[in-house]
Amino acid sequence: MSSSESAASHEVSEASAPTSEAESLRIVLLGRTGTGRSSSGNTILGRSAFLVDVSPCSVTARCKKQSGIVGRRSISVIDTPGLFHTHLSSQEVMAEVGQCVGFSSPGPHAFLVTLQLGRFTHEEREAFEWIKARFGPGVMRFTMVLFTCGDQLKGKRLEDFLEQSQELSEFVSSCHGGYHVFDNSRQEETDECSHQVMQLLEKVDQIVAKNGGGCYSEEMLKEAEGAIREAHERILGEAGHVVESIQTEAEVTEGRLPRLEKKWEDEERRREEEEARKRAERLFWCELVTALGKGAAEGAGIMGKDKGKGKAVKKAKVVEKVAALAASPLSVRSAAKAVGGAVREGSKVLYKHRKTLLR
Repeated sequence: MSSSESAASHEVSEASAPTSEAESLRIVLLGRTGTGRSSSGNTILGRSAFLVDVSPCSVTARCKKQSGIVGRRSISVIDTPGLFHTHLSSQEVMAEVGQCVGFSSPGPHAFLVTLQLGRFTHEEREAFEWIKARFGPGVMRFTMVLFTCGDQLKGKRLEDFLEQSQELSEFVSSCHGGYHVFDNSRQEETDECSHQVMQLLEKVDQIVAKNGGGCYSEEMLKEAEGAIREAHERILGEAGHVVESIQTEAEVTEGRLPRLEKKWEDEERRREEEEARKRAERLFWCELVTALGKGAAEGAGIMGKDKGKGKAVKKAKVVEKVAALAASPLSVRSAAKAVGGAVREGSKVLYKHRKTLLR
C-alpha cells in the first residue's frame, strides 16, 4: 500500500485550507500511552481536534491528521497510537506509527516526543529507543522533547529539573530540536495558550532551518525499515545457527553416550576386580602365615595333627610342650620336622589359592 493510500484509509480532517504550502508546518506527535499527545495536539491547534479521555486504556489506535491556521500559517498535526499500547501489539503499533510519514507527505518537519514531568522511568527509556529504532538515528535531527503537565513545575526552572536526571538530560541533548514545555490545562486561556504555542512553532522553525528547509522523508523511513529487516534477518540467522549447533551437539552427545556408559561400566568393573584381588591376597597371606605356624607346631610335636574329628587341643598341654621344647637342645631332626610341617601346611594354602596367584 502506498503512503497516499495509507493516508486515505485513516481519518483526515481539514479545519481550513492552508494559506500557502511554503509556510505550512507538519508536526508528528509521538510518545508513550498517557503522556498527553492528543491534548498537546489540541493545544497547538487551539481546538478539540483529537479525542481526549481519562481512561486506563489507550485511546488513540490509528494515526489521525488534523489541520488548522495558527498565527496566520497552516499547521498540520498528526497524532499517533501510544507506544506500549494497551490493545495493539508492538508490531501493530510499529506499522501504524510508520504511517505518520505518509500522512505528512512529503514528510514531517518535526517529531514532538511527549513526556510528562516526573520520574524518567524504564518505559520512557524504552520508548525513546523504540523511536530511534523505528525511524532510524537520523530522526534525532528532527526531534524535540515536549514536556506536558507544565503546571507541575510550580515555578521551578526546567533546567533544574533536567539536572536531577543525567540520563534524561543526555536524551534531551541528543534531540537536535531541544525541548519545550506545555501546560495543556490552560487551553481555555487563549492568550497564555497562544503564547506557549507560538514559542513552540518558533522552535520548530529553528529545526527546519537547521535541516536546510528539509523534512524527514519517506526515503529515510525506508532506510530505517530496511535496517530493521536486516537486523531481524540477522537475529533469525544467528538463532538458526544456535539451534543447529544445539542439535548437532545433541546428536554428538547421543552418539557419545553409549561409549561413555561402556567406559564407566568398564572402569567400575575394573575397580571391583581390583578390590576382589586385594581381598583375596589378604586372605591368602593370613591363611599362609597361620598354616606355616600350625605346620611347624605340629612338626615339632607341640600340637597334634588334626584328624578331622574336631577335637580341641587343650591350651595347658600346648604350653607344657612349648616349655619342654624350649628347655631341651634344638636338634636337627626336630628342626626338620618343624620345617616339614610348615611346608606341608603352606603347600595346602598355596594350592587353595593357586588361581589368585596365577592372575
